[in-house]
Amino acid sequence: MAGDGASFLPRLRSVFYAHFDELRGPEVAYQVPEGLIASSAGPISGGASPIPSGSSRASSIIFVHPERSDSRIKTSPHKSSLTSSRTLLNFDDISKYIIAQSPLCGRLVTCTAGTYKVLGFPVELLGMYERNYFRFNVCFVFDAEADLSCYEPVVRKVNRVLTACEEESSFLSSPETSFKIHAILEQLYEDLNSYSETSIPIDNFNSIELKIFPFYPNPPPVKDWMVPVALINFDNVMEQNWDLTMAKVCQYIDGTNHVARIAHLAGCDIVLTRQAISHLLYYQVIMTIDIFQYSNMYTLRKSIQWLADEAHVKDECGPFVSKEGRAIPDWPKLLHLYSRMRPGKTVFEWMQDHDVRSLGIDVRRFASFGVIKALSHQTQGFLRRVHRWPVLLIDDVQTEAKPPTLPPSPVGRKRASSLIVNPLATSMRPKRRTSEVSPAFVTVSAHSTSGTVSPPPRAAEASLGTLRLRAGPPSPQTVRVREPRRHSTTTPASLFEIAQALAAPAEPRLQHVVRPRLSRSPSSPAMKTQANGVIAVPTPILVSQPLAYPPALVPLLDGEHHTDELCCRFEVGWPTLERWLVAVGEGSGDGDFGKVLIIYR
Repeated sequence: MAGDGASFLPRLRSVFYAHFDELRGPEVAYQVPEGLIASSAGPISGGASPIPSGSSRASSIIFVHPERSDSRIKTSPHKSSLTSSRTLLNFDDISKYIIAQSPLCGRLVTCTAGTYKVLGFPVELLGMYERNYFRFNVCFVFDAEADLSCYEPVVRKVNRVLTACEEESSFLSSPETSFKIHAILEQLYEDLNSYSETSIPIDNFNSIELKIFPFYPNPPPVKDWMVPVALINFDNVMEQNWDLTMAKVCQYIDGTNHVARIAHLAGCDIVLTRQAISHLLYYQVIMTIDIFQYSNMYTLRKSIQWLADEAHVKDECGPFVSKEGRAIPDWPKLLHLYSRMRPGKTVFEWMQDHDVRSLGIDVRRFASFGVIKALSHQTQGFLRRVHRWPVLLIDDVQTEAKPPTLPPSPVGRKRASSLIVNPLATSMRPKRRTSEVSPAFVTVSAHSTSGTVSPPPRAAEASLGTLRLRAGPPSPQTVRVREPRRHSTTTPASLFEIAQALAAPAEPRLQHVVRPRLSRSPSSPAMKTQANGVIAVPTPILVSQPLAYPPALVPLLDGEHHTDELCCRFEVGWPTLERWLVAVGEGSGDGDFGKVLIIYR
């Protein structure tokens, strides 16, 4: 909320009571301090006209560029007028919306005039009056940029209490009691500015009891890669009746652990952990920053140009970023190091270029100080994280096509130069249609005599060849697969293997193995022991190697997910994710990601 200096609540500039006089029309009857609300034929003080404003509440109506109406300021008869050096606003310009017409009565009305904002609640009472109605309004004046959410219920309650007093005893319209309004306004102004609460007795039955509660805006959505930083010491405020999840989560908030890691360390559900962090953000006892890695990139904000004039920043930076037992660098040196952070240069490269380790600087605290430390009039630090947003260029990606078909030969089709067909298993037959040609048994050769790469066989044939190779050297019991309508001489065990291989579903060529260990790698050769106790290593197979990246990564490369999110989702660091992006984009590495474009912002 906007306020005065370091104050959390907006400061109340003035309070005034206006009503509709039967002879003079709308007028300000009493105001505190005196003389700040003026009435003249000239322009508004400050030379500005009322400007448009916005409201998020249906019951609040905001008006702009009001017309002037004839009125006068009535000075308090019980206190001499202390004319201010300048007035806040001109009542003539906003009187139409302070003493409003019937459709606007009973609603919060906000009017911005110049550099100030007026918040009121116009009231209209019907009864035995000279004009058959009585209109009044108690208004509060604030700075134009102030957030008035916390004062809206206060203004509404003050006018409703005074409405009840008027209906019961004509407290406002009677000359015998109306002068008490000035004392009420004085106490409202002093107590709300000093204590944010007040208790004002009006008569034997009515009183004004007010307390301003700060209005907290809704916190931003909590993501798993956010790192919460405590702004208070939780050990001093934690109690035994706290929520169990909240008590566990607070133990691991140290400015280093991100939300997903906190949930793992605390043994809590990730959804409950997000809710706990969201509650702490709502009450503004923590803030969130990015995960620190030496591969991060940072750049300066515009506010860096004011740092040289901020004494508290210069005094706090050195002791905060220096390691224990090391000399504290002077401020010009630290400012020089901050100014050398730019997009395209990682923290590790920055450390090497400027020999940061020899200066005794804790790099993580150095970056965190720049991100967190804000100037007195700002909400963001002077250092900003530069994220990487990978985008896969879909238009350039070639979809996997079917293997090219070789022209048929007089004796049938040749699969590839690396496929050796057993001449004993295939007989010379006239050329027939492809659907009628029976598949002959083939073996996969380890060496190819041809200089061209042959197209991959079908999944069933590749699986069959793999099974045959794993069975070891050829045995006297040779498997023969003859033409249809002929009896087969295969053994039951071989028939079972062939049936399994043919029934197995075709696997995609690109498969994912997340950080496979050597002993569990799908590409490692299978070891089988023969009858004589000798371990036989199967002959290498010409099978495409699976790419080492998860298939779920590809749909996320749309420019909407930065690398922190991807690293947290797949539980890897940037070096591993970088290799995955190179594999997806078919790049050469060392900064070349191929078809994956990295956007820095």
